Amino acid sequence: MQAPDPAPPAPPEPLRDSAPPQPADAPAPAARGAAPPPPRRWAVGLLSLLHAPIFAWAALSLPFRPWTLFALVTGALALLHAATAALSLAPHPLAPRAFRVTSFVSLGYLALLSYGLLSSAVYVASLNRGLGVGIAAALLAVWGVVALLTLPFACWGVASTGGLAPLRRRSSPRATVAALSALALLAALSLLLRHRNAKADVLPVPGGATSRTGAALREALSSFEALPAPPARSPSLMTMAPATCAAPPEPGRPTLVVTHLARAKEPGRARVVTRCLQPPPGEDAAAALPAALADALRGPLKIDVVSAVQPLGSPGPGLVGLSLRPGLDGICLAERCLMPWQLIAIDAFNTNTPLRGVPDFRFGVDLAAMRRALGEPEPPGGAAGAGEGALRSGLLRIETLSYTVDRAGALHLLSRIGEPGVELTEATVQQAAAAAQRYILAAQRKDGMFRYIVDPFTGRASFDGFSIARQAGTTLAICELGAGAEGAPAPKELRTTVQRSLGLLAKLERRAGDGGAVGALFYPADSRGTVANLNPTALSLVAFLSCRDALGDTPDARAAHDALIGRLARMVLATQRDDGGFAPQLDLARVAPVLGPTQLYEGGQSVLALALLEDLAAREPGPELPPAAEVRAAVDRAMDHYANRYWNHFASDFVYMEENWHCLAARAALGRHRRDDYERFCLDYVAFKSRLVLDEGSEVAPDLVGGYGFGNVLPPHNTATAGFGEALAAAMAVKAARGEDLGRDRALMERVLRFLVRQQWSPATCFACSRDVVVEGGFSESMASPRIRIDYVQHAWAALGHGGRMLGLVPGRSAPQAAPL
Repeated sequence: MQAPDPAPPAPPEPLRDSAPPQPADAPAPAARGAAPPPPRRWAVGLLSLLHAPIFAWAALSLPFRPWTLFALVTGALALLHAATAALSLAPHPLAPRAFRVTSFVSLGYLALLSYGLLSSAVYVASLNRGLGVGIAAALLAVWGVVALLTLPFACWGVASTGGLAPLRRRSSPRATVAALSALALLAALSLLLRHRNAKADVLPVPGGATSRTGAALREALSSFEALPAPPARSPSLMTMAPATCAAPPEPGRPTLVVTHLARAKEPGRARVVTRCLQPPPGEDAAAALPAALADALRGPLKIDVVSAVQPLGSPGPGLVGLSLRPGLDGICLAERCLMPWQLIAIDAFNTNTPLRGVPDFRFGVDLAAMRRALGEPEPPGGAAGAGEGALRSGLLRIETLSYTVDRAGALHLLSRIGEPGVELTEATVQQAAAAAQRYILAAQRKDGMFRYIVDPFTGRASFDGFSIARQAGTTLAICELGAGAEGAPAPKELRTTVQRSLGLLAKLERRAGDGGAVGALFYPADSRGTVANLNPTALSLVAFLSCRDALGDTPDARAAHDALIGRLARMVLATQRDDGGFAPQLDLARVAPVLGPTQLYEGGQSVLALALLEDLAAREPGPELPPAAEVRAAVDRAMDHYANRYWNHFASDFVYMEENWHCLAARAALGRHRRDDYERFCLDYVAFKSRLVLDEGSEVAPDLVGGYGFGNVLPPHNTATAGFGEALAAAMAVKAARGEDLGRDRALMERVLRFLVRQQWSPATCFACSRDVVVEGGFSESMASPRIRIDYVQHAWAALGHGGRMLGLVPGRSAPQAAPL
């Protein structure tokens, strides 16, 4: 037997670093307490090389003003990472030291940002009475990204370059604990101060308490009906002139701002007057109302009671746009004040651009614009050169109780531009749906095009930005929800509106294929190019199919567009891929699909179009239409694709994109083409979306309950809420066909519809609306952003109509008689 080799195995090769080599006779480090081996220089260098441009980009792009603290410290960290990368990859003897310094600075940077984010969260939460789950999650996500970029790198650097032993040798553990405790105490006191600074000082209000203010104002306005009537063509109360008070609003002194109509110098005309009432401390501001209205006319009356005031604070670096609560807060500079509704009128809560590189990303207020609106000249050096402190200097944030008096003398409590006192009843839902219909019918011009955008305060209207899809979607809503008994033709006025719109869409067709068998829509009609987008053609096909029965009471009238329906249907069928999905475009020259990423909505719109087409082709087959069997096979492949492969990935357990139209397609297919997996896809999507509807447990302001959003800070968008309402109504119809319980869905739908009826422009909320265009019945983008777009109204009307039908509040059916599953 061979004797074992007594020589021990050779030690592994040590990790290389940029430090100079040690002489051969250098003493070996002691086994206990020896410094850990240095890190591999190339790994450190490459990691720092990755971090440096990220922090440089953040320093240069994220702050909306130069030379902020965030920009300086982030830029310094980027330079340290760049130096560490250069020294490590060179290599250089100072590389380990640079690695260590960068690691400690990274820890300090994380601590600074952690405190900054927490401080901002405390301020915004205190200002908005509840931070909201969405904003809290956003702040946590920001912190997580910063921690991911700093903490692992810093811990590795400190541990591999000597740890904390050098620090422990210089100070005792007791001193270290004392220093950390002192820092924690200072941080806690600072956060407590931030919480206090976000609280406004309360002012006296009529009635002695906010709950009694309305009653006090009604009593003071008891003689309102005796005022003279205004002229027939009197203006609205729209004015951008700040109210001028005797002194800035301050604690202990009541302040009330009233805007009304008064006689103008010209006979038969009226003018807008704004007065600021500030009786001495201890007197009730409501008692001064009758004298202030001595020359007023009996028209709309706006009353803003200043209930609290506070010097304008800063929520934190980059969050100055959130220093005013959207639609709830007004602003003063010395004795000049703008009320919250005036800030909404100029869209002030949607003007701040925190990211210079993304100009379309807007939220919150721009303080330079606020100062200009208050009558102050441009700040020295220009708005771009003024620091945040200079822009906030002298500004006061005011909280108000908002009331309006209509022509009949009724007092209404408002919140932002909504009326929170409106309840959800059969009458209010039907009134809201009828008002939305009147708005849409009045928005159409003679060539069939719907007015695209309206500013409710100035009356400026625009047809620019015309979209075939939105024209078709609006037409679809008219045909589905227009007045008239179930099964009867629509009234003449509505029929005329539909015929004009469909006639406009028909003129946009361009034909291709053998004998012109394929058609697609282009806007403008004479635009060059042969590649047609699927989205406008698919939704237009939905409109033509849905409006077919609304066009008349004779077969010939209903079949007037059947040839066009067949050509548009062949375009949609030609874009279908082998897997059942759809290509986003079709090359008409070759009648071949153009593959690529699809747009939102077009998949569901295409399935909806084919489901409606299948029903028509089966009921009334004709040479103009594709064979029913071909269409049925295409519908089945599409449903199979979207139900089983489209969202078949890890993220589908957590989040869905906008898939509302698939629910509408599943509802439309209930009568003829049901698939369990496709219906389940719709129900899963709605179950996810329902988590984002604010309820009473979301700790949000009462007027936000039922909105689709992320908390108090950013008001819910009406269109997103209405779109969810549409999808929920369709899902409820699918559930009813499946025999599933609708209890929770009904409660959810009630919250959504209650939110929508309170956001609609009404006679009470339209005290400052332009008289040049129809505004009542419309829906703005949100309760703090005023513009009305035709699709905002379309989707809200669809939610009110279909959701109201599912709740039994609106007559009619939204779904066909369900076939067996």
